[in-house]
Amino acid sequence: MNLPLRSVRFLPVLLLAALCLALLPSLHADKDDELMTQLREQIRELEKTPPEAWGVLEKPRMERRLGALRQELAVLEKRTALETRERNLRESATAHPRAQLREELQAVAPDASSTDARLRELTAKRVPATNEREALARRLAEARRTSTPAATTEAAELEERIITKDEELRAIALRGEAAESEAELVRLAQNLRERSRDLEGATIRPTLRGLLKQRAYDETDEKGATQLAARLANHEATLRNAEAVLSLQRQKLTGFGEELRLFDTRNGPAQRRTPRMEQLIATDRLQQRMLAERMPFLTEQVEALRQSRLMLESQLSLLTVAAKVRADDVTAMRAGYVSRLRVPGSIIAVLAGLYFFLSHVVIPRRCRKEEWFLARRVARYLGIFLAGVVIAFDSIEDLRLLATTLGVAGAGVVIALQDVATALFGWCTIVLGRKFTVGDRIEIDGARGDVLDIQLLRTTLVELNGWLGVDQPTGRVFTVPNNFVFKSKVFNYSHGHPYIWGVIDLTVTFVTPAASALALFEKVLTEETRDGFEEARVAAREMERRYGVEDADYRPKVYTRIAESGVTYSLLYVSHYRQAPVVRNRLNRRLIAELETHPHIRLAFPTRQVINTTESESPSAILGHASTRAPFSRE
Repeated sequence: MNLPLRSVRFLPVLLLAALCLALLPSLHADKDDELMTQLREQIRELEKTPPEAWGVLEKPRMERRLGALRQELAVLEKRTALETRERNLRESATAHPRAQLREELQAVAPDASSTDARLRELTAKRVPATNEREALARRLAEARRTSTPAATTEAAELEERIITKDEELRAIALRGEAAESEAELVRLAQNLRERSRDLEGATIRPTLRGLLKQRAYDETDEKGATQLAARLANHEATLRNAEAVLSLQRQKLTGFGEELRLFDTRNGPAQRRTPRMEQLIATDRLQQRMLAERMPFLTEQVEALRQSRLMLESQLSLLTVAAKVRADDVTAMRAGYVSRLRVPGSIIAVLAGLYFFLSHVVIPRRCRKEEWFLARRVARYLGIFLAGVVIAFDSIEDLRLLATTLGVAGAGVVIALQDVATALFGWCTIVLGRKFTVGDRIEIDGARGDVLDIQLLRTTLVELNGWLGVDQPTGRVFTVPNNFVFKSKVFNYSHGHPYIWGVIDLTVTFVTPAASALALFEKVLTEETRDGFEEARVAAREMERRYGVEDADYRPKVYTRIAESGVTYSLLYVSHYRQAPVVRNRLNRRLIAELETHPHIRLAFPTRQVINTTESESPSAILGHASTRAPFSRE
C-alpha cells in the first residue's frame, strides 16, 4: 500500500468515514421516499375533496396548490428514478470483478521507491544497533568474570540492556518484513496490471497459447495464495503472541509502579532501610526503567506485525479478485476460441467428406485393384496435410513459440532424426516417381518380394524365392526403410510391362551333332513360348510410348558357346513375371521329353575321355542346314 506505517492507526477512522459516505446515498434516498409519501398523501386528500366544497375564491388557489404538489412529486419521482438507476449502475460496476480489481490496484503504489527507501533506512539503523548489542555482550562477559557487588549490579543492568537491544533489533527486523511485504504487494500489483493488459489483448483474438498462459497464471496464483494463507496464519499466531507479550509487559510495568509506590508509602524516608531492601528497590527500579525503554520497541513489533498482516491480506485479496477476473475472461476466451474453430472445423469437415467421396467412389472406379490401397493412403495423407495447413494458418500465433523452439533446436533435430527424414523423403520419391507401387515385384539388395504396403517410413513386402529356389512366396513378410531408394538398386519386375526374360542353359557333348541340337532347341522354344512373345510384343509398345525407345526384340533366341565339357546352348524366352516358374517348368519338361526321344543328343557333364577319331563331322555344319542333314523332319 502507499500508506506509511504510522498511518495504519488511522485506518479505523478512514473506514468509518468511508462507511458514512457509502450510507449517505441510502439516507438521502430514505428521506426522498418519505417526502414523496407525504406528497402523495396531500395530493390524495386534495383530490378527495370535491371542487364545490372549495368555494369560488378557494378553488383557484387549491388547484394551483394541487398542480404544484403534482409537479413536485413528478420531479422527486424522476430524480429518484435517476438516482436508483445510477446506484444500480454503480453497484453493478463495483460488483464486477474487474472493477473490484481496478479499485484495489489503484490503492497500491505504482512503484516500490518508498519501500526501498524505508528498507535502506532500517538497514542503516540495524548496523549501529547490532554493534551496540555486541559491545554490551562483551561488557557483560567482562563483568561476569569479576565477582564484586558492583560488577554483579552492572551485569544485571547489562543483561537488561541486551534484552532491550534484542527487542529493538527484533522490531527493526519485523519492520523490515513489513516493508518487504509491502514491496511484494507492489510487485504483485505490477504483475497483475501487466497480466490484465495481456489478457485484454488475448480476449480480442483468443489463442490456445493464451489459454495455456492463463492456466499457468492460475497454477502460479493458486500456489501463491496457498503460501500467503500459510504465512498469514503464522503472522496471526505471531501477532497474538506479540500482543499478549505487550499486554503482559504493560501489566508488569504497571505492577512495578504500584509496587514501588506502595513500598514508598509503607516505608517512608524516615524509616531505616536495610541493604537488602535497597538492593531490591534498585533492582525493581532498574527493571522498571529498562521495561519502559523496551515498551516502544514492543509496540513497534506489534504495529509491524499488524502492517505485515495487512499487506498479506491485501495480497491475498488481490489474488482472489484476480482469480475471479481471470475466470470470467478465460470463459470468454474459451467461447471466442471455440467460435474461432468453426471456420477451420468446417474446412476440415469438407476435407473429410471429400476424402470419403474419393476413397469410396472415385478411386475404386479409376484405379486398379492393386492400386486402391496406395491411392487411399495417399489421399488420407494429403487430407491430413491440408488439415494441418489449415490449423497452422488459423493458429499461427500458437505456433510462433514452437517455430522459434524448432528453429533453435533445428540442427539437433535434423541430426537426431536423419534416418526418419530420409525415409520420409524416400516415401515422397516413391509416391511421386511411381517407379513401383503396391502389387509390384521388386528386388532390393538381393531380397525379392511383392509390395504389400508403402507407408510414410517403411515399405512392406512378402518374401519370394528365398530358400525355395523358385519365385514362390515363402510366407514371410519383411519391411525396409524408405531411404533404400537413395542407397540401393531397386529392380522392378513389372515397371512398364510385366514380361521378363528367362534363360535355360543346356550343355551337350562335343560328339553331339550341333545342328540337330540347335534345331531341336529352337523348335521347343518356339512352340512353348509363342503366346508369351506375342503378349510381350504388345506390352512393349507401352514401354516404347513411355520412354521413346524400343525395349527389345521379342523373339525366341538361342545362343551357343563352347564350354569345357561341351557346347552350351542358352535358350532365351519371355514370360509374365508371375508365370515365370510355370513357363520355366513347362520348358524343362518338354526338353526332357524331347531329349529322351533323341538319344544322339547327349547332355554333357564334367568327364575326362580320350577319343581316337580319324574322321569327324565338319565344323562348318553348324553354320547352316545346307551342309548338314538333320536326323529328323523339320516340318
